[in-house]
Parts: sequence; structure tokens; C-alpha cells
Amino acid sequence: MSTDRHRRIDPQRIGEIVGFYGSIVLLCLVSFFPIIWIFITSLKPASRVITFPVEYVPRTVTIENYITAIQQAPFARYLLNSLIVASGTAIICVVLGSMAGYALSRLEFRFKLHVLMIILVSAMLPFFGRLIPLFALARETGFLNSYLGLIIPYSAFQLPFAVWIFQAYFKELPASLEEAGLIDGLSHIGVLFRIILPVSAPAMATTAIIVFIYAWNEFLFALTFMTEDQMRTITVGIALYQGEYTYPWATISAAVFMSIVPLLLLMLFFQRKVVEGLTSGVGKA
Repeated sequence: MSTDRHRRIDPQRIGEIVGFYGSIVLLCLVSFFPIIWIFITSLKPASRVITFPVEYVPRTVTIENYITAIQQAPFARYLLNSLIVASGTAIICVVLGSMAGYALSRLEFRFKLHVLMIILVSAMLPFFGRLIPLFALARETGFLNSYLGLIIPYSAFQLPFAVWIFQAYFKELPASLEEAGLIDGLSHIGVLFRIILPVSAPAMATTAIIVFIYAWNEFLFALTFMTEDQMRTITVGIALYQGEYTYPWATISAAVFMSIVPLLLLMLFFQRKVVEGLTSGVGKA
């Protein structure tokens, strides 16, 4: 017993543990440093944002930048616009992506592999090359300065990703679930929405969150399609913050930090489901 109590700890094992957790801490610091720096900048007075030497810890803390960011522009309206566009895009991608993913994973039909390849290739088309024709189409159909003018193209861009996530996840589900529903008289659509989707929370959460973040952060199409101030999304609204003689970095930092807080909370709340959804099918041949 005394031998076990005083057993020496392997120095190599200690080094491996320290190196492993040290790498994780370093990676977290590098990943979160831009967010931390934006938060620090948002608390500085405007006159102390650009100083030498750099103030990593602000000597004077103020919330005036947050007040200015909210009052200088319709910040709440920008947030609402982004929320509507991102939520609408996520809902469409989950619904259509799940239906297509179910068909590609469970149903047998001709040219199934070709359809998968077409979906994959469509996701590789140049992003900028689609801007001008889509702008012309939105102008002709009256979708400029409307939520659908962004929701429809965003959904089209993200549907290939949604389809691949769902079809990979559905392949892992046991066929007995589907067979039981069909025996009970359900159609394939009924099986999907009443049996398959209720047990597919990881795939749904992964698709919805990643699509939501994409739509929330997208800038180019939002800048081009939303020309009215009241219809701008949060990314475009923040980019158009202007000062009379200088660029208001402190105000912009406050606005940026307020805009990313919802995304951080969303990821923290659903992080486990997202990991499960992204790793589904990894061990499959």
C-alpha cells in the first residue's frame, strides 16, 4: 500500500497532459482574441482607442460607445432585419434540406448519384458571379428592399450544405423506424415529419445554426439588395457608421460586440448538438 501511495508519477505523462491542455488554452486565446479585443475597445473612450503604447487594459471604462451605437442609427431595426432574414433562411433550409436528404438517403431512384454530384457542384459555383444576375432578377420581380430578396438567395446558397448534412445523418438511423411508420399507413412524408425528424435534433440544430450564422454575417448581397436604411441588416448597418472627420472605431466595436453576442449564446446553447450533427457518418464507410 505504501508503494502505491508513494508511486512516482511518470514525467512524460505529466508533459503530455500539460502540452495537451496548454495547446487547448492557447488555441482558445488565439480564437477568442479578436472578440476580446473588440470588447476592450468598446469600453475605451474614443480618444484612447489608438494609443502608443497599446492599452490592453483600458485605464478609463465607459459605456458611452454602446449608447452612441444604439442612438446613432436604427440599431434595433438592423438586429430585427437580420433576425428575420437569418431565421427565415434557416427554416427553409431545414425543411427543404431534410426532405431532399431523406429522399437521397432512403429512396432508390435513377440518377441518384448524379443528383448528389449536381448538388455538390452547385455549392462550388463562384459566389460573386451570381450577384449581378440575381440583382437584376430581384429588381424585375420587386424583391429589392424586401426580406424575401435575401432569404431566397441565401436559402439557395445553403441548401447543398443542408442536404449533405441531413442525408449523412439519416443514413445512420435504423431502417426499422421507417418501416414501422410505413406499416402503420404513413406516407414517406409522414414518416419524415412524424418519426425521422423528431429523432434528428443534432442534424436539425447543426443545419439551422450554421445557416443562421451565415445569413446573419453575409455582407455583399445585403449591401446590394437592401438600399433603404430601414431594411439594412446588422452587418451593413454597422459598416455604414460614419464620423464627421474620423472613423468611429469605439462606436463600431460596441455595435459589433452587441451583434455577435446572440451568435455566441446560440452556439454555447447548442454546441453539443452541433458537434453530434457534424460528426455523424464519420465512421461510416
